[in-house]
Parts: sequence; C-alpha cells; structure tokens
Amino acid sequence: MPAITVKTFAGERPKLDPRLLPNESASKAFGCHFDNGNLSPLKRPALTGIAVINTAKTIYQHLNQYWFAWDKEVHAVPSPITDDPWQRVYFTGDGYPKVTTNEIFEGANMPASAYRLGVQSPEVVIIASVTEGIDENEDGSTIDPNDDETRYYTHTYVTAAGEEGPPGEASQRIEIKYPDEEGTYVSLIFSPPNVNVSNITHRRIYRTATGGGSADYLFVAEIPISQNVFIDDIQGDQLGASLDTYDFEMPNEDMIGLTSMANGILAGFFDSTVCFSEAYLPYAWPSDYQQTTEHEIVTVAALGNTLAVLTKGYPYLFSGITPSAMAGQKLEFNQACVSGRSAVIVNGSLIYASPDGLISLSTSGLNMLTNQVITREQWQEYDPQTIEAYQQEGRYLAFYGEDLDKGFIFDPNTGDFRHFTATADCGFNSLIDDALYTCQGGNLSKWESSPTLMDYQWRSKDFEAQDISFACGMVKGVDLIQSGLRVFADETEVLHLEPGQIPNTAFRLPPTRGDSWAFEVYGSGTIHSVSIATTMREVAV
Repeated sequence: MPAITVKTFAGERPKLDPRLLPNESASKAFGCHFDNGNLSPLKRPALTGIAVINTAKTIYQHLNQYWFAWDKEVHAVPSPITDDPWQRVYFTGDGYPKVTTNEIFEGANMPASAYRLGVQSPEVVIIASVTEGIDENEDGSTIDPNDDETRYYTHTYVTAAGEEGPPGEASQRIEIKYPDEEGTYVSLIFSPPNVNVSNITHRRIYRTATGGGSADYLFVAEIPISQNVFIDDIQGDQLGASLDTYDFEMPNEDMIGLTSMANGILAGFFDSTVCFSEAYLPYAWPSDYQQTTEHEIVTVAALGNTLAVLTKGYPYLFSGITPSAMAGQKLEFNQACVSGRSAVIVNGSLIYASPDGLISLSTSGLNMLTNQVITREQWQEYDPQTIEAYQQEGRYLAFYGEDLDKGFIFDPNTGDFRHFTATADCGFNSLIDDALYTCQGGNLSKWESSPTLMDYQWRSKDFEAQDISFACGMVKGVDLIQSGLRVFADETEVLHLEPGQIPNTAFRLPPTRGDSWAFEVYGSGTIHSVSIATTMREVAV
C-alpha cells in the first residue's frame, strides 16, 4: 500500500516544482537546520555584553580582545609580521589608508587614533655647502687635486616603527677638492616635513660614494626629525648600506578593499587598478606592481598566493610568489559581483552574489552554484545588491534587504537554501574561536549561541498520490510537545495538530481523498521522521 515517509530533511530548491523535489527537500524551510539529517531549530544569537558605536557598519576583533568599529564599510587586516611589537592593524575605507598600533588604538571607541599608511618622500631638497680642509701634506707638498670628489645627497623619512620611505630629490652637485682630509666637511640643512600624519620621527641621510652622479647612495647617518642641521665629515670607508627604498611609495589615497595574501603581501584596489605591497612591508606600495582590469573593481579576496578580483564585469585571478611577479588572468565568465560584501570564503572557495545567483570562485576556476537550484527571477527577490554574507560552519550565511533584516543560509555541499529572520548591521568571522559575531545598534551578539531557539517552519514537497485516502500518520522525534503538524490534501488543510497535540504514537487522519499530499511541521522540537500512510502498520515501521 502507498505511504509517504520522510526520514531525512533538507532545505529549499526553489527552481523545482514542489512535486518534483527529492523526498527530503522542502518547499519551505524557515528557521531550521539539518544536523545529522534531522529537522531542528536554529538557536538565536546571544548578546555578548560588548558594545561599540551604535552606527557601526564594520566590526573587527583584534588580538581576540579589542573590538574596533567604524560607521562605514572598512577592510582591516592584522600585521603580516609575526610577533609584531606594535601589534599593528592596517585598514582602508575610512578616508586614506591607515594603520593603528598598540600605542594609540585603545579608547572608548576603537581604534581611538591611527596614522596614515605609508611614508612620504621629503618635499624639500637638502641644502649642502662644503668647507675644505688643508690642501698640503705634512711634508708641505700640495695634495693631488685629482683626488677630488663629486657628491650628491638625498634623504628619507623614517617612522617610529622603523618604516623608511622613498628618497627625496637629490641635492645640488657638490664638488669637494680634498674629501678625505682633516677639516673637510659638508654642512647639510633640512626642512621639516610639510605634513606629518605617518608618525615620522627620524631622517636618514645618504650620499653618493663616487663622482659622475651615477653611483648608488650609501647611508651616512640617521638623525631626529627635529634636527635641521648635520655636519658630514664621515670618511668614504665608513659609509653604510646602499639606499633600497627608491620605489617604496605610499598607497594611493583612494585605495580600498585591503586584504592579506600569503607571503606577507597585502593587496587593495581603486577604480579598476589592483595594488600590491612589498612583502612584509605593508607601508610600501610600488606603483610598478599595479595591474589593471577591464571593468571597475567591486572587491578582492585572497586565496593563498592568488588574489581573486571581482568586478562589474569579468572576474580576474592574479597569482605570484612575489608582488613583482604577479600575473593576471581574465576569466571569460560574464558574472559580475553585485555586492562587495556578498563575497566570502567558504571551504576554500570565494562565494559571491552575481545577477543570476551565487558563484563559487577558486584557483581552479568558476562554478555557478545555484543555477540548478534557483531561477534568476527568484534570485532577484533576495535583492542581491544588498547582500552581506559570512561563513558559518561551512555554509554561506547572508543578510539582505535595505535594512538587512532578512536572511538565508546556503549550503554549498547540499545545494539548498533555508531562511531565517534576524537583523544585523554588520558582522565578523572570528578565526580564533570559530564564531560569527553580528552587530545591531552597537550591541554584539554571537551567532547561534543562545539557549533560546528560533521557531522553524518546514513544509514538504507535494507527493503525487492519485486519489489516495491516507488514514493515519506518525511523527518521531525529541520534544515533540514543542512542535505542531499540518497535513494538506490538494492544498487544503485536512489536519492541524498544534504544539502539545502530537502523540508519541500513530494517529488517525480525517477521511479525505487527494491527488497531492503534503505536510508541514513547525515549532522548536527535533523531528526525526514524518510518515503518512493508509494503515497503522505502515507508519509504525
């Protein structure tokens, strides 16, 4: 005899007609999850007692202790340097790119203060003048004038953290007749920086070692930035290392989307330009490392040594061990990213919202995740341009809508959707405790950590039955007193057992015939199986 039995549960696949769904799939799945195949309620977020600014649009946890917050979309990353003594955090989106340290980030609202990222080159040329020493040897003979030296000077700014910027313009040409004789020296006069928002504390002085103007600059001395005069009487064999920060430019002031790649490289973008920092030198962004895309960039994300670049047109992959060796690949796949905050790494792949659905991007290529699950028209009901997403236990969890007050979970492994009601202004995935934190009105909550449960609603597929009269049913599970059941025949409700009315044994259905049958369970109990059959023996199996 015919029977309907559902022993495992899954989410929605909206593209399919309800009668064509697999037995375990739902025509509606709300507020539920399917651990171990059972139907269970989601837990509600639990307030942590932590508060940030009530207008927060970005939150970031630093050192598993401090919570930073901004009232705009910001991308923040920790220092790539192991055991960084300054415990620096680099971020973009709050004006020009910035960095904060353990000396200045603490305060009522964190980060309390920050410096501009990068070190500018000195704006004013060094003024140099020569004082010649004696021109005779001890025996009274004249010193050979062929030992004269042509010299140029330059200088760089240095921050309190030892970050050295690019050199300023070379000084005027200096001719020294007796460079190595006692009493010969060069007086150098400096001007202070026109602006100091990068915590510049020192200046390094360099000079050419040989004439001709083509030799490298060698280190002379480091002096406090407040010192405006230096006497250079250092002999040539006492000079230090050569200058190596020629192209250590500041990041473009419009750069956003900061992310951290492998090998200590940071990346960001502005307009249609991708930017890379020097490895383990997050303040140095040579323009020679910049690459361009055909369309305006929406966001970027790191996949190991590869940078995924999502644009308003084609996506790109940029790969390389060093920033100078990055090679770009345009992917001929016309699926633009419609929301930068929809892009999140789940199980090693970058998932993002396109006009047609969710896309998975990895180093091996692109995959349309939802083309067999949801139509373009159905997808547009999610307002994909508003989606802000996070990773949660290997699933894609998204808030959407103008107020971010609606949500869905997509499981890449099973390819189905489920929905929930919650509001979040922003969120943060913590790797340290493997938790998702959300923020609403400045109050931080930890996702699915409350003992309070959401109420779920799960409706089955439409089972075709050809004028069958099912006579009985049975629900198995835990805490069934907290769940209710509805049974439908040809879209008409024929039975409703409210919470507390579902028996622990088989029960009778009203005498009804139908060509299409479905059931719906709701509440907060755990459901193991639901059966509807023509005899008691069949539902008791």
